Amino acid sequence: MRAVIFDLDGVITDTAEYHFLAWKHIAEQIDILFDRDMNERLKGISREASLERILIFGGAEKKYTNAEKQELMHQKNQYYQTLISKLTPEDLLPGIGRLLCQLKNENIKIGLASSSRNAPEILRHLAIIDDFDAIVDPAALAKGKPDPEIFLTAAALLDVSPADCAAIEDAEAGISAIKSAGMFAVGVGQEQSMLGADLVVRQTSDLTLELLHGEWEQHRIKSI
Repeated sequence: MRAVIFDLDGVITDTAEYHFLAWKHIAEQIDILFDRDMNERLKGISREASLERILIFGGAEKKYTNAEKQELMHQKNQYYQTLISKLTPEDLLPGIGRLLCQLKNENIKIGLASSSRNAPEILRHLAIIDDFDAIVDPAALAKGKPDPEIFLTAAALLDVSPADCAAIEDAEAGISAIKSAGMFAVGVGQEQSMLGADLVVRQTSDLTLELLHGEWEQHRIKSI
């Protein structure tokens, strides 16, 4: 294992509540009922895809021009940025700071594969941006998760073969992307939601380099 690639939301920090509040703010403006169940369906997908799902859910998919959709996404992002400006290092999920230190001490490269265009700003608020050797720019990608492009791009930026990478996700679309990229997939959450993952932990505090190494070696031996 030469590199570990992280998703952001639900793995490094939890900004899901901020996304929920921002999308709810926009949905209410255009008279679409938006609740937490709907918010769950947006997990792991891009801003554009999220807005399309909300509009379809509200029966308004043909109501807005592309320019109007861009304005709605811009408004959502502005509201979201106001909320995430309150993030501090205290908002790191349990165990993540420790894991990042362990990886750095072992000279294992660290990458970020998040569909959030605000990822660098969030990492700066969390005071961990310098821990990352590569951060994928989702705006430069042709396809979102579950397509493997974002993870393959991260591996290329890290100059590491996908087969030598482990990647950590909390969404099924992300796990599918990791597996399609030919990487060792680590899921955080309920096992039934992490179909296809090579290792599942219930919470981030369970993630340690020792656990990753052990499961990685077992998986590698089985694959030979």
